[in-house]
Amino acid sequence: MVIPLTYLEQDQSAAVVWLASPPDMEKRLSDLGFEPDEIITCVIKGKKDGMSAYLVKHAVIALRQRDASGILVRIQ
Repeated sequence: MVIPLTYLEQDQSAAVVWLASPPDMEKRLSDLGFEPDEIITCVIKGKKDGMSAYLVKHAVIALRQRDASGILVRIQ
C-alpha cells in the first residue's frame, strides 16, 4: 500500500515510491536523498502539523508535515 510519509510512526521504515511535490520542492527533496526505492525511517514523530525527523542515507532530515505529505512511500 502506498501512503504519504507523514503516516509513518516513529521507528517505522518505508521505501520511497514517488515525489508528488511541486518541482522546486521535488528537486530539494531529491538532493536530500528522497529518491525512489530509498529506505526512509521515521526517527522522531512530531505533533500534528509539526515537524518530524527521518533517517535517509545516514543523515537525519527534519521535514514539515506539508512537505513530507508529498513523499509517497511503501511500508517495509
